Amino acid sequence: MKKVFFISSVLAVAVIPTIFLSGTAVEAAQAGTIKSNADITFSLDNSITSPVNPTDPSQPVTPNPDDPHQPGTAGPLSIDYVSNIHFGTQQIKPGSATYYAQLDQVKNSGGNLISVPNYAQVTDKRGLNLGWKLSVKQDGQFATSDSTPAVLENATLSFLPAIPNSTQLLSLAPVSLPVTLDPVGDATSRVATAALSTGMGTWTLAFGTGPTAAQGVQLTVPTATKKVASSQYKTTLTWILDDTPL
Repeated sequence: MKKVFFISSVLAVAVIPTIFLSGTAVEAAQAGTIKSNADITFSLDNSITSPVNPTDPSQPVTPNPDDPHQPGTAGPLSIDYVSNIHFGTQQIKPGSATYYAQLDQVKNSGGNLISVPNYAQVTDKRGLNLGWKLSVKQDGQFATSDSTPAVLENATLSFLPAIPNSTQLLSLAPVSLPVTLDPVGDATSRVATAALSTGMGTWTLAFGTGPTAAQGVQLTVPTATKKVASSQYKTTLTWILDDTPL
């Protein structure tokens, strides 16, 4: 079947800048000009940004209620979420051993628990594109909560390079390197850096993804370290967000 295309006569009027009065062509002329105003005023968003799925940042998630988390920080530059790191119960091994953290458990929009890589989430909605840096500090060596604590001497906690993900352009992503924490807490370790004109919007920083997610966070315990069976060793991590990449 042939397709027949029609061009409206309105188009003919649009491309011929003349009008006809009594059969005489007259050039169109401006009758006058006037200006109008347009304006906008910005305000900072100081609300808390909810966490999202690090494997699909378009999907919101909520922390596992059975694994309490400290709420995210408020403000236009914020730490929205950080996974708790759980290694579970591990057998004492005769030599030096490396243990891998369990995957994080979060609730999806349907209310179901799902496993995701351990991750941190940062949001920059300042509007100034100044960049930022995220660091972490171990607040002391793993130890039991006994009145005389047993300490996991010389154990080291480390993270794979954080994999950034966002609904923003990946060209705006922060960059990261592998991290090994100072077990006595004297030094901080940089997790991710957003240079000037990067890191805007919400970014998840997953420690491993796909097949590497199960090895994203590891604890290495030397052979000579004393280990008390049936005792839980704990520490805390302090995550620090600075408002410049320097």
